[in-house]
Amino acid sequence: MKLNSADKAEIIVLKINQAEHPIAYKAKLDELISSGMSEDDARDAIIQGIPMEVFYSPNQGFFLVESEAIESTEIYNPYDGTECEVEED
Repeated sequence: MKLNSADKAEIIVLKINQAEHPIAYKAKLDELISSGMSEDDARDAIIQGIPMEVFYSPNQGFFLVESEAIESTEIYNPYDGTECEVEED
């Protein structure tokens, strides 16, 4: 499976909140704080939403990856475990 090139990225903004998504909210809050953000700034960042890139694995389904991670780490298809290649421009 190929990842979209940066100029073809399909982005959605994931909105989570503490009441409806307590586990994900706490995990993201803790991550942002441990990376150096103040708690107030981390909460504000979560409220603004988390940019996610949308991908589709044929005959398997959609999956999302945080946009910041696309260029800094290898991305694997969660359905079959194969590494995703970045599409050439």
